[in-house]
Amino acid sequence: MKRSLLFVICSLLLVVCSPKQHQQEYILIGALLPLTGDSSDEGLRALNGLHLAMEEINANGGISGKELDIIVLNDRGDPEFIVEQYHRLMEKGVAAIIGSSYSEPTMALAKAAERDGIPIISPTASNPDITLGRSNVFRSIFIDDYQAELMAHFAYNYLDARTAVIFSNRSFNNLMQAGRVFAEAFRTRGGYVMAIESFSSEDDFAGLLGKYAANPPDVIFCPEDFIPAAALVNTAHELGFRNTFLLGIDAWDGILTYVNNPEAMINAFYSAPFSFDDPDERVEGFVREYFDSFAQMPLAGSATAYTSVCILAEAIQKAGSTSWDDIVSAMRAIELDTILGHISFDENNNPNINVYIIQIKDGQYSAFMKLSMAGRS
Repeated sequence: MKRSLLFVICSLLLVVCSPKQHQQEYILIGALLPLTGDSSDEGLRALNGLHLAMEEINANGGISGKELDIIVLNDRGDPEFIVEQYHRLMEKGVAAIIGSSYSEPTMALAKAAERDGIPIISPTASNPDITLGRSNVFRSIFIDDYQAELMAHFAYNYLDARTAVIFSNRSFNNLMQAGRVFAEAFRTRGGYVMAIESFSSEDDFAGLLGKYAANPPDVIFCPEDFIPAAALVNTAHELGFRNTFLLGIDAWDGILTYVNNPEAMINAFYSAPFSFDDPDERVEGFVREYFDSFAQMPLAGSATAYTSVCILAEAIQKAGSTSWDDIVSAMRAIELDTILGHISFDENNNPNINVYIIQIKDGQYSAFMKLSMAGRS
């Protein structure tokens, strides 16, 4: 972690250089991440991924013979503040921007960047609307609707679930939509959706679960962040839901830190774009370098941030310039083997990547199975 914090300090110091001088010596890109506040866990994981990718690219000759440098600014996970920080990066003459980690601030960033045309790529913002109709805005993760449909496929076909309840946070339209997508996909396969329950706070979980104590569903699907998700897992365990599977999305990555009893995770599964125990040679190399650098295993946010840098580096190399239009064109046509699988983008700039079903096993994150885009039925 010391290396990560040093990277932030060094990166912020780069703003004293004139943009023109800096661009002559480096390929300069920007990053906006939540490095303080409630969202900082995800931001700091992403920061580590950026740092590792930058070091590796520069150790291998940089981009078109120039070193890569990254200016990282804290966006606080705040949709208004991220726009202020975006304008600060624009003043520095960056070739592209990576950010942010969560959908709400990333949407604000996407709207601001759409007017200017600078290439943007988010490591983990999965709201489908972020890239929709914006030719210069990309992501390194699958969208909410897709992973919700895939989790319904997993529940019905692999867990033999036939009844489901959905818990959706009414404060986030994209998460409510993910709940509806799961429900429709589960019904289409022959499952019965007992209810779609909305909540506003993790304090609501005990009351909601209590409604199903006498007749528990086979699965509860809850598209949420890892901290509320941990509260759901803890509460379900305390109330004795031993035969109900708890299902989530990529935002559950990091949940183990907040679960009181690891045994509560036995029946919990979530989707993710990365798993550090994948035997793929690229993944093994990344995990080894990451652990050597930061003394911890990488979660998905680190891997998708790392991949975002690799995508931009490849696009700039292919474009042969730092022209925004040229980089965007190169990204839209990209074909790249990465630690997330073979990357190409669809018509809405969403990547075609593998999906892992993650389970906490023996107190550790573990890939239960890997599904490709063709794994959906």
